[in-house]
Amino acid sequence: METKQVYIAIFAVALIICILSPFLASSAPDGLEASANHIDPALNDAAQVISPIMPDYTFEGMEDNPLVGVGCLIVGALISVGLAYGVFYLVSNKNGN
Repeated sequence: METKQVYIAIFAVALIICILSPFLASSAPDGLEASANHIDPALNDAAQVISPIMPDYTFEGMEDNPLVGVGCLIVGALISVGLAYGVFYLVSNKNGN
């Protein structure tokens, strides 16, 4: 299998996860968010230093539309892949020269 085919397969799996996750995810908080609320419920209302662009993978006023969540997940995945590619490109060029 060629490297390009592997990248396409990984991208396809990531796209499927982005599309399905808003419909399969639990509405109850879990993990780090739930643990923080169990320790100190006031942390839920604490002021944030930096306000996120897409809090909870949605935009303000569109919280009930799962398609907005799909779009936000895809944009977030593309940004993450782009940043990772950029870092690896820079590191590989420094080692190659």
